[in-house]
Amino acid sequence: MSQGDAITSTTHSDSNDKRHDSSTTNILAEVPPQSEDVKSSTSSKKKRSTYRHTFPVHTKALPSPLSKEAPPESYRGFVNLGMLLLFGNNIRLIIENYQKYGFLISIPGSNVSKQDWILAALTHAILPLHVVVAYQLEQWASRKAKGFRKRLADQKENSNISDDDKKAVPAGGDKVHGKRGGKKNLTLEEQIKENRKTVGWLHFANVSLILGWPSFMSYFVIYHPFLAMGCLMTSLILFLKMVSFALVNQDLRYAFIHDTPATEQSSPHLTKVHNDTITTTNTTSDGATTTTTLTTTTTVVKTVTVKKEAEKHGGAYQYEVHYPQNITPGNIGYFYLAPTLCYQPSYPRSTVFRPSFFFKRVLEIITCLGMMYFLIEQYATPTLQNSVRAFDELAFGRLLERVLKLSTTSVIIWLLMFYTFFHAFFNALAEVLYFGDRRFYLSWWNATSVGMYWKTWNSPVYTFFKRHVYLPMITSGHSALTASVTIFTISAILHEVLIGIPTKMIYGYAFAGMFFQIPLIALTAPLEKWRGTGSGLGNMIFWVSFTILGQPACALLYYYHWTKRSMNA
Repeated sequence: MSQGDAITSTTHSDSNDKRHDSSTTNILAEVPPQSEDVKSSTSSKKKRSTYRHTFPVHTKALPSPLSKEAPPESYRGFVNLGMLLLFGNNIRLIIENYQKYGFLISIPGSNVSKQDWILAALTHAILPLHVVVAYQLEQWASRKAKGFRKRLADQKENSNISDDDKKAVPAGGDKVHGKRGGKKNLTLEEQIKENRKTVGWLHFANVSLILGWPSFMSYFVIYHPFLAMGCLMTSLILFLKMVSFALVNQDLRYAFIHDTPATEQSSPHLTKVHNDTITTTNTTSDGATTTTTLTTTTTVVKTVTVKKEAEKHGGAYQYEVHYPQNITPGNIGYFYLAPTLCYQPSYPRSTVFRPSFFFKRVLEIITCLGMMYFLIEQYATPTLQNSVRAFDELAFGRLLERVLKLSTTSVIIWLLMFYTFFHAFFNALAEVLYFGDRRFYLSWWNATSVGMYWKTWNSPVYTFFKRHVYLPMITSGHSALTASVTIFTISAILHEVLIGIPTKMIYGYAFAGMFFQIPLIALTAPLEKWRGTGSGLGNMIFWVSFTILGQPACALLYYYHWTKRSMNA
């Protein structure tokens, strides 16, 4: 081979190497080397190329995975670690508790007197009689409503009478002939109003007795606090149910008498019940009409048709049963058993009963109740007993230690209680009754403020107060703050009744704990606006203030006073 050919060959070889190095660099800059490429390069020495360390590895501005700016990551590993640590710590506490106290579990109910069992059973057996009273009262009112409706229809038919006849008949309609006890004659509309007041007062007497005599039994007759609390809880649920039953049928009866669709009257409130935009209103001030919200002092709610509201909500639910066909024993009996506090003539229904689903829920109820009893007897009771001396000595350091120790047990008991009743029991009951709307709670565990927690953790109670207290006050001209304070005041009173009466200690602890949720909501609301609805800081404040410090401290107070009261008895 000549010298020229050698130089040409070398030149071509150098240019090929350069192109190969350039292409290799471009590929490495975009795609990391694969294992197959490495194997192929090592297996063939003839095709081996020189590795270059110059390709870029930092190509974008990216945040750290734990930074707030980073995209969502899965923290399942940390959750697993937390569960393992919690499991290990609880195992240590179980061993320590057993070494210190031994086995404290006794047969449930063995320390309850026979008299308390009988009285509690009698109380639960008598309470359904109030449902019968409410049904009979509404049946009588429906008969009166049919008569009023017929007389109003006749009045409209005779509206074309001559002017001379109009002068003879009062403008208000029919009158009750004859005077009774010196009372003036009543027009038909006045009779309807008087009948409405009479039915309302009779319902008021019935619901007052629902809370009245069980409270007397729980305070003066039934000694055991948990049995007494069970009686009061049942009576309180029935109290709220019968209040809703009376209010809803009052409006249905009025719509029936005047031959106006009840859904047309309620349609302006559908947006507010379903947490949508608040309906605007027309307010007149100094002769000028302005548009404002429902929180103004003088408001006139716009009439919104059912068709528009149905389109807004993707199809509003329409009652399948109408007044007075809903006044039947089966209808009120279904409402009495249904897992809701808000009465409707009909409800969304499921179509299939699932035995496996039902028996799973029943098994969960039994398991959770057993775990709750075990935790109360084996862990909570010794901690409470050891706190009495710290209370007497006002040793705040020991009291704080007792509160923190009790918080672990109380949070677990509270979570078990929530799951037992709001998920397992309500779903099992709904499955038997084919009750369709099973949104008994929302994701309250993600609450970033105390206000969000109260809106999401107990949907039946929240919906009841929103439907029967908050919205009526708003539409009558009260401010949102006034309505909220009213609701929390009523709730605080009912909490005091539910806890103070069974324990025979009406000291106001339960009332204060509930009522002072109002300033706590006011303090955490700005945090939610500042940090956003997904704020982890707000969620931590909620857990610390409510479940870690609030509940254990309240339990210690009541147990201390109960112990001192029993010692002095």
